[in-house]
Amino acid sequence: MYAEYKRDMSHNYLILHGENPVDTSSYQVRMLTGNAVPSILKCRIQGLDGNFLFYYDITSRQSLASFYEQKKLQVSDIRLIFGGVVKIMEEMMEFLLNPDQLLLSPEYMYLDVEKQKMYFCCLPGEPKTISEQFREMTEYFLPKLDHEEASAVTMGYGIYRKALENGICLEMIKEIIYRNVPEISERRDEETKPVEAPPECLVLPEEKVPDPGEKKAEKKEKNKRKTIDGRLLWIGGCALGVFLLLGVAVACYLGYLPEVPIEAVLLAAIVLLGIGALGSWLSKKNQKKKNETLEWRQKVKKEIAGKSEKLENFQSSCKNVNQDTKPHEYHKSESSDESFGFGKNFYTGSEKREEENYGETMLLSSGSVKGPASLVSREPGELATIFLEQDLTVIGKLENAADAVIPRATVSRVHARIRKEEEGYFLADLNSRNGTSVNGRLLRANEEYQLQDEDEVDFAEARYVFIK
Repeated sequence: MYAEYKRDMSHNYLILHGENPVDTSSYQVRMLTGNAVPSILKCRIQGLDGNFLFYYDITSRQSLASFYEQKKLQVSDIRLIFGGVVKIMEEMMEFLLNPDQLLLSPEYMYLDVEKQKMYFCCLPGEPKTISEQFREMTEYFLPKLDHEEASAVTMGYGIYRKALENGICLEMIKEIIYRNVPEISERRDEETKPVEAPPECLVLPEEKVPDPGEKKAEKKEKNKRKTIDGRLLWIGGCALGVFLLLGVAVACYLGYLPEVPIEAVLLAAIVLLGIGALGSWLSKKNQKKKNETLEWRQKVKKEIAGKSEKLENFQSSCKNVNQDTKPHEYHKSESSDESFGFGKNFYTGSEKREEENYGETMLLSSGSVKGPASLVSREPGELATIFLEQDLTVIGKLENAADAVIPRATVSRVHARIRKEEEGYFLADLNSRNGTSVNGRLLRANEEYQLQDEDEVDFAEARYVFIK
């Protein structure tokens, strides 16, 4: 079995190529393609050169291998994953389906982040038994457990021990993930949990909080004014054509133009009307483009100036500290360190000796300090800048799942990701409905693109420029 990925206008598909022949008239295949099982991805079969390809719709869903690439599993994650496994196995028994046809590999297990629901692939003719697949799945997730959470470690290893036994006891797994949480850790969490104040004490005092809707209203008002100006241009062009039509018609009626047919007059008036309207529209479009470009450049300059100002302030503060305070004074007392906002180990004896031997450390100039890469909006004032400081940045509109939130309806809940490595920044689409494009080219399914400076990146209708 091997897999490939495909994307059409609004859907993403996982395509599985089975090695064994498939009886398309069997009960198992008909139930699979009929999409009767709720937790199985929607599937259709296509024939190619005597082989059958299984198309699974994975639009707006993330594979567990991708979603937990750098994320640790906590108790809620374990319950979500293994609870989904229990649910799909119960559903397959209800529909009289063979559970060995399930694919319990993290690459083929998908998660709907918003609904917090698991979806699975079912492939007839899978050579591995469900017990073997379940054991391999538990082994895959063991290194990804959050070892700072004792209950997660206990739950994960408890499931792994059950996976080593012959067969899968669903009741035992449900006992582990839903009820068998250590009471000691729960008591410890309750003891360390701060005492909650009564509900009336949590009421914040009334104060004027800036409403983000006010800014949106101002922007809408500005756009409305621009629209009105454009309408005036349209009306002026139309009025010119109407006046010409009336003048020529009156001249023909009075007999001043006896040889000119009325049809030609009407055609000429319509052409003039169209030319006037088209000219007004093109003028409006060019002016809008110029304004957007100017605003975007001003925004980029403002952000760069803000970063430079912060850096200069930091450098000046460091210089003042170096000028006003001698090195040996930093470790005279802990209070002196804390007064400058540094930790206790800010200035050690070894560092002092190093400075005495090699001289005072010189501070880098502002031009030699380079900040993280970022995505700057090409629509000034609409979208916030995305700073790519993390090794893996997930982009989408769902706040609890995305590192960078884009509040646009056309953006998927988990839309794309950018991976930072030594070689550069790599962009990949995460099965979004409307896709991700770079410089006007739509990224293929499962494609990673290395971003270059000033690349234009579009997350659906959210337009950015990559600045390295």
